[in-house]
Amino acid sequence: METKKVLVLAMHNELESAYPPLNIAVGAAASGAEVSLVFSRKGIDILAENYVPLPSKGLEYLSNALKNFEVSSVHELLEIAVDLGVQLYVVDLDIHTDTSFKFDADQVSIKWVLNEAAKTDLFVHF
Repeated sequence: METKKVLVLAMHNELESAYPPLNIAVGAAASGAEVSLVFSRKGIDILAENYVPLPSKGLEYLSNALKNFEVSSVHELLEIAVDLGVQLYVVDLDIHTDTSFKFDADQVSIKWVLNEAAKTDLFVHF
């Protein structure tokens, strides 16, 4: 059986926007898919070592709800994704920034992302 290809684009860094791309990447990789997880300029903070996911205004309750349900943290999900072989990419990042990433990520252009999306079995963005 041919390996499925999945491309997930993380476009935002708010708490409620960080979980969906990570959950899909982990789930797809756990099911045997070849997964690329791409972070946009606004989603790149998720990769930062000092990232603290804050919910959008009006969704402050979400932090407590996730804690009460003992949901894996964003950093834990990212680590699971990497352990499962998910490839990490950042789009058009100025590589001279002072951002310290928790995991290595290759820099790609938006054109690369669109070309890869056309070749995948599933492309999702959040």
